[in-house]
Amino acid sequence: MKQLFFIFVCALILVGCGGKSKQREEIDARWKALRLHQETELKRAQEELAQTDSLLQLVQHDYDSLQVKVEKDKAALRAMPEELTLLTRTHMKRDSLRTQCETLGAKIRYIRKKQSEYPKNNEER
Repeated sequence: MKQLFFIFVCALILVGCGGKSKQREEIDARWKALRLHQETELKRAQEELAQTDSLLQLVQHDYDSLQVKVEKDKAALRAMPEELTLLTRTHMKRDSLRTQCETLGAKIRYIRKKQSEYPKNNEER
């Protein structure tokens, strides 16, 4: 009777261990998927930041040159409403691009922070 009980307990342990290895495989698959998703998002955000930063530099240059022209026209009392409107819109576009750059930078920092928090391999979990 004791031998039968021992065999039954061993069988239960083996069955239980088999389920955990499947769970471990599922967990490992989720970790891999998470890392892949983070890498993809990081690269996409970096590319978008590069494009946005280039556009911001162009708009900043346009704004600076337009502001100098408008200031000269204001001093000469011949500033046109269209010039002032264009300056304001360029200012708004520049601020919008700055905000977008800051947001993308924060997203990149956040992804890198999360990546550094995760274990590098299975043994560390």
